[in-house]
Amino acid sequence: MSEFFEKNMKLLERHTSCTKNLTNQLPKSIKVKTTPSGNDTIRLNNILIHSMYDPVKEGQNFSEKTTTGSQVCLYGFGLGYHIDFILKKNGPNGFLLAIELNTDLLLAAMILRDQSKILLNDRFHLIHGLNEEIVSMEIVKYMEKMASSSAKNFEIFFHSPSFKCIPSSFPRLVNSLDILLMERRFPAVLGDVEKENCALNKEIVEQNIGINFLCSKHKGKPALLVSAGPSLDDILPYLKQVDKKFILACVDTALPILLHEGIAPDYVFSLDPQEDSFQYFQDCLESSAKLIFTPSANTKVVHYYKGEKFVVFKQASSQFNEEKYINTKGSTRSGGSVSCLGLDVLIQFGCDPIFLIGQDLSFPCNRTYSSFSNNNKQMMDSLDSGRILKDNYKLVNRKEKTVKVKNIAGNKVATNQAMYSYLRAIEEIAAENPKTKIYNLCSHGAQIDNIINLGSANEIMKFLTNYY
Repeated sequence: MSEFFEKNMKLLERHTSCTKNLTNQLPKSIKVKTTPSGNDTIRLNNILIHSMYDPVKEGQNFSEKTTTGSQVCLYGFGLGYHIDFILKKNGPNGFLLAIELNTDLLLAAMILRDQSKILLNDRFHLIHGLNEEIVSMEIVKYMEKMASSSAKNFEIFFHSPSFKCIPSSFPRLVNSLDILLMERRFPAVLGDVEKENCALNKEIVEQNIGINFLCSKHKGKPALLVSAGPSLDDILPYLKQVDKKFILACVDTALPILLHEGIAPDYVFSLDPQEDSFQYFQDCLESSAKLIFTPSANTKVVHYYKGEKFVVFKQASSQFNEEKYINTKGSTRSGGSVSCLGLDVLIQFGCDPIFLIGQDLSFPCNRTYSSFSNNNKQMMDSLDSGRILKDNYKLVNRKEKTVKVKNIAGNKVATNQAMYSYLRAIEEIAAENPKTKIYNLCSHGAQIDNIINLGSANEIMKFLTNYY
């Protein structure tokens, strides 16, 4: 074992800057067991890291989801069994960034196995360290570089046993990685229903001219993007006074609220593939609002809605992979919530400034939705109560972690991981479009960086009535 350690450590210095805390002594937290295949597996604080029977075969199976030439970001080095196979699978044009923050686990890998095959590979880098801020900056640096160099072949994987062993000294990073893990689960869980919707929507999608027809159509015009958060209650009475010089858009959950109040939006956005999303449209099928939808949106919404429709493709999606349609009809880089889609599309339309309404991204007054909404048990509430999906897609029993974020007053407010993810996505959209002014009106919830807060109805009406 000592021979492995010394050899591994010399090579490891080529791939990571933090090796001083690794010493040639197996930690007491590590329990080693030789498997029937003759290879070692370990338990770390009673968490089994690799198979009790054949860790090599398990590592090979883990690597099967890797594609040739991919840029892979992986949390969890473990003992390295799966690392060998990922590097082999993604080939000479691929790259593997591995993150391992548990010192005991990394030390066991260096002591128990000869890692030279991995550590002699120039297509591999390991991030390890004790300082959360330094580690986070390094992760961001590498992930941005990998994603920008090959966006279509950028893959993120988690070695689940290793992920369970992240030290408690990395709370913010754990939360960020946990959100990322949750986001990666959504395509797996919703994959079948998204594919079904894409197939059923295919004819409409192929015949549709797409959002490119509308790009720059509203250049220089201000726009309101209405969501159904609790703060919509404060703004709703004023929306009837909005001059038609403003483009009024809304997400699907806000559509029935606006129409009930006699307010007709110009655009409505929909991307949810689930059956539940149709209930926002079932009494609004005659609306004059133009529907902006994704190919995997609920097929009832796409087929039964009678107004004008414009398709938009998610660039990162592989559900509808005809490149010619993506290029000619229009696309969005925004994932996550329908609000992210709406904001990105309005920017493409040339709208400036853009005012966000009902965008709280948290639980002010322990509510998720406006009191004008009858839909108080929809997906976000399901997420908060530990139910991610309903009906036939019951990923359900995964309890959502509560995340504390700053609100516009600088105090702490509770949100959950899904909304935290959407918050960061909106911040990214704003950061990528600094020339477009974006305001958040009367939010009771989370502070959104790169966006200007307007806190009173007087400020709002001043903007709405005196903009020109």
